[in-house]
Amino acid sequence: MVRAQRYDLVVVGMGSGGMVAAEFAASLPLRVAVVERDRVGGECLWTGCVPSKTLLASAKVAHTVRHADRWGVGAGEPSVDTAAVWARIRAVQDEIAATDDSPRRFEALGIEVVRGEAVLRDPHTVAVGDRLLSTRFILVCTGSQPSAPPIAGLAETGFLTNETVFALERAPSSLLMIGGGPIAIELAQAMVRLGVATTVLEKLPGILAREEPELVAVLRRLLGEEGVALHTGVDIERVTVEGATKVVHGVEAG
Repeated sequence: MVRAQRYDLVVVGMGSGGMVAAEFAASLPLRVAVVERDRVGGECLWTGCVPSKTLLASAKVAHTVRHADRWGVGAGEPSVDTAAVWARIRAVQDEIAATDDSPRRFEALGIEVVRGEAVLRDPHTVAVGDRLLSTRFILVCTGSQPSAPPIAGLAETGFLTNETVFALERAPSSLLMIGGGPIAIELAQAMVRLGVATTVLEKLPGILAREEPELVAVLRRLLGEEGVALHTGVDIERVTVEGATKVVHGVEAG
């Protein structure tokens, strides 16, 4: 084990939270190290904000072209190349990874970037491989990960999450969302605008349960008009495979 190096702050995780915290601490100035075991940029860059908003931008263009006659412009149904849409997502991610989220940018600020898995030995010591980082403070910014509902057959059938959908080469021809929260609804609208047959199943009586009901009612109507099939009060029992198709079996209230 290499002799411990001393810091004022060791940040575990180099996603949005960790990067902002490290940059601010370095400006005080404090001696800062950031530990990252995976890709710098975290959820926001690779599976959250950046890919989803890039996808939404393409979907909005398709929607605008489709309804261009509202502005007196004849266009008609757009030709959508979802492989090109996904390629653009990767290009935007790569550009940010090489600039704003580049380890070199943080090293230029005096922040040491340590690659590897962090192990907290005690309140003031972080081990990374054979290195020991001794520090006054440890800030854990390890983010979150999606959890799969305990539905019979789901794991065996296979499914996508926000961590895997943007790793596809192109959009699927059809997509069913389990759950009607913000991420699902945002993705559902983007997908249907890109020509993907999209269904949302929600166990609760309505989608976006934490939002203002009147606004949700307006959004639900608009989503329906755009082609999203929304079903609420659905209790999913199991998931099976029939040929090349995945089938969700459930009971809809009423």
